Amino acid sequence: MIKKISLFFISAFSIIFIAGCNDSPTDLGTDFLSQDGVEVLKLDSSIDSILQSSKSFKNVFTLGGSSHLLLGKSENITSHVLLKFVFAIPDSIKEQLLLKNLTVIDSYVEMFKNYSFGDSNATFDYKVFKVNEKWSSSTFTADSFAFLDLDNTSDLSFNRTSENDSLYSFHLDTTLTSLWLQNFADTNVASNNGIVLSPSDNCNKVLGFTAFNTSGDNDPRLRIVVEKPGEYVDTLIGYISSDISAVLGELPNVGVENLAIQSSLTSEAKLFFDLSGLPENVVINSATLTLSIDTLASKMGSSYTDKLAVYLLADSAENELNDDYVYSLSRSGATYTGEITNIVRAWNNNVDNQGMLIKSSLEFWGLEIFAIKGSNAALIEQRPKLEIVYSRGSRK
Repeated sequence: MIKKISLFFISAFSIIFIAGCNDSPTDLGTDFLSQDGVEVLKLDSSIDSILQSSKSFKNVFTLGGSSHLLLGKSENITSHVLLKFVFAIPDSIKEQLLLKNLTVIDSYVEMFKNYSFGDSNATFDYKVFKVNEKWSSSTFTADSFAFLDLDNTSDLSFNRTSENDSLYSFHLDTTLTSLWLQNFADTNVASNNGIVLSPSDNCNKVLGFTAFNTSGDNDPRLRIVVEKPGEYVDTLIGYISSDISAVLGELPNVGVENLAIQSSLTSEAKLFFDLSGLPENVVINSATLTLSIDTLASKMGSSYTDKLAVYLLADSAENELNDDYVYSLSRSGATYTGEITNIVRAWNNNVDNQGMLIKSSLEFWGLEIFAIKGSNAALIEQRPKLEIVYSRGSRK
């Protein structure tokens, strides 16, 4: 059903009412307002016969720009962390390294926890392995992990923190860190490709740790204690040069009626409304999208932003977005709602309607699972709802 309101300009109140239906009074245009009458109509996908479709899928991105390093296992996720350190060491120490006058007597890494996902009382444990090849946080993805050359036959860590503390640490085999120092002194002598932290079989939650940041606040630090026998003991600092999470897993099981949107796994959803029945030569006053969340199937971490982002799809086959059209859906109760007026206006102005893409507003933050009711939900009122208010000259 399309609701129709016939308005005639018999009073100043009528003009104000028409303007109130628009994002601004100029949306209709001065000439259009000067006509004898205007029809203001509302198209509602939950009432009118508008075909819609939706589906979830996994996208692939590098998480090198994330503020979290995610380590552990929970729900559908297994997450690994790659770390590589560089050194800023005085020339006097470098000279002693070249002369092989220094002995590494201890080495350990410190990381600051800032996030958790899953049962807070569950076991958290991990192992540390040597990486044998170069990698880059700007290009490494979850798909890269299966091909990563690493030595996973020997756990190089001990005295690991596994309790619910804010500061976590683990000690590293001094043979490995000695090789890293040799590499710093002479790159022809040894290699430094970093380490990978992998959750143990008994691990049942994911913790997030502060990743590299330009201020250097609370990002991972390597401390290597060296000794020149009979003379001194010193502690050398390793700073993060590269770090990244490799979040592995399939789409979460949120039920057949729901769309699975998950941060860091970067599962997203496509949503399409067939608007071919929208009349030509109309003015789009407003458009609102409403999505319903299945609270029982959704899972949230210790901190997150409870919003979704909506993008206009430029190419649905290639998942290519038009970044000029991105809007936020805010949550109230069991729904996310937001204005997407300019997306519908773009379609009305002959931009090809290939649908929209829905994702977490902070897609690289944590592991939140948003279970959103899809186009096949049994209850029509829980399906994605698009409401469009538009205007046109009245029929005589």
